[in-house]
Amino acid sequence: MEPLRTIREATAADARAIRELYGTGGVEEFSERLTDRHGAPGTTHYVAESDQQVVAAFALTSLGRLRPGGNPRLMLHEIKLRPNSRGSGVVEDIFGWLATALAVGTGTELLALAPLGQRPSSFARFGLSESHQAFKWSVQEGGART
Repeated sequence: MEPLRTIREATAADARAIRELYGTGGVEEFSERLTDRHGAPGTTHYVAESDQQVVAAFALTSLGRLRPGGNPRLMLHEIKLRPNSRGSGVVEDIFGWLATALAVGTGTELLALAPLGQRPSSFARFGLSESHQAFKWSVQEGGART
């Protein structure tokens, strides 16, 4: 029987489980980031649970649109899966939740970030196509530009 997965907004109580997904950082820092609404305005962090265990975490950021008539747009990022949950349908459950709960694909447009050179198979199954190219301006150590 397929485990029932729940997707919900992450809370500070999830900090330890999310830290396990990342494998680095401190529980306190994750807790602070989950509760700081000023540090990332427009971003909400979520977890996917299976059998009362956090199996994934991800973030959604609402992107403002200036274009007249443009549909609302969300960016999906910071997707982390528990290694033993890969290939078990967790990402498909997240996309299904996005479609049902947030009207992604019918009333809301989604941009999803993936690591360079990777196109998760679930992206293709849900009809995500390449449309933008992302560039990153990294923070330099010591604040100096090179």
